[in-house]
Amino acid sequence: MKKKNILLFFCLFLWFGFSGCSNDKAKDNNENALTITPISIIDEGDFFLIKHSLGESKVVKNPSKVVILDFGSLDTFDSLNLNDKVVGVPIKNLPTYLKQYDDKNNIGGVQQVDLEAINALKPDLIIISGRQTRFYDKLNQIAPTIYFGIDNTDFLSSFENNVLSIAKLYNKEEEAKNKISQIKEEISEIKSKINKDKKALIVLTNSNKISAFGSSSRFGLIHDILGIEPVDKSLKVGTHGKSINSEYILEKNPDFIFVIDRNVIVGNQAKAKDILNNALILKTKAAQNNKIIYLDPQYWYLSGGGLESLEVMIQEVAKALN
Repeated sequence: MKKKNILLFFCLFLWFGFSGCSNDKAKDNNENALTITPISIIDEGDFFLIKHSLGESKVVKNPSKVVILDFGSLDTFDSLNLNDKVVGVPIKNLPTYLKQYDDKNNIGGVQQVDLEAINALKPDLIIISGRQTRFYDKLNQIAPTIYFGIDNTDFLSSFENNVLSIAKLYNKEEEAKNKISQIKEEISEIKSKINKDKKALIVLTNSNKISAFGSSSRFGLIHDILGIEPVDKSLKVGTHGKSINSEYILEKNPDFIFVIDRNVIVGNQAKAKDILNNALILKTKAAQNNKIIYLDPQYWYLSGGGLESLEVMIQEVAKALN
């Protein structure tokens, strides 16, 4: 009898374990498979009806208590001088360039939000992006929740749509349009100086692993907006990139290697400069011409897609081209 009970317990343990794994994978697949649609805002008197990738919600005009879980949206609020509208942010992951918000209410991290803390704030609006997709239903029960993710296949249009949607909530569209126009002018100036014969590889380092990203990926604006040719056009779009090694990098032999080091964000001991400092990579054109460029991961990995972050990102790339 005891043996049967032990066997039954073991089987249940395995079943729940595998079910949990399947659910996690399903969440990841759902998040990755999300089709991002432009935000539309319809004026309904005292409210806006906002349609977005995950649904639609009515939001009061000029919302005064906003919880923001997407740092790109947060830096857009900052650029439009809407700091006083923000009541809660994920302090755990707050980038240093947004440290002025560390006195706001802490609502957890970007991956694990504190639903009770958010509920206690009684917000008028909650802003999320890809990392919080799985919390959407629960957040939307607390307050109108809007998805402000970036469509990497059409980055610039998606960025503009997000910025103007935030601005419309506060009647700041003209100010936002002027800032967007300035960024577009900078992009045009950078593109005019691009040498089409030079090719680049974008990599993310995580622990001692290297992943490559191409056009239409989360870092693909280097190719798609700024016009720097990819060294490998066959790279497929994926949330986590393509796993590569030093042999691959030498084989492709890029003129530029743009590096986003996730280790800096998560506090790993391994660092990109150590990982990429080897005999094979030192033979590449990028290494020999001092064109391995370490981009600021706080903008590129944690944030991106806001008025402040995008401007810094394109300036970082422009500086590397000189």
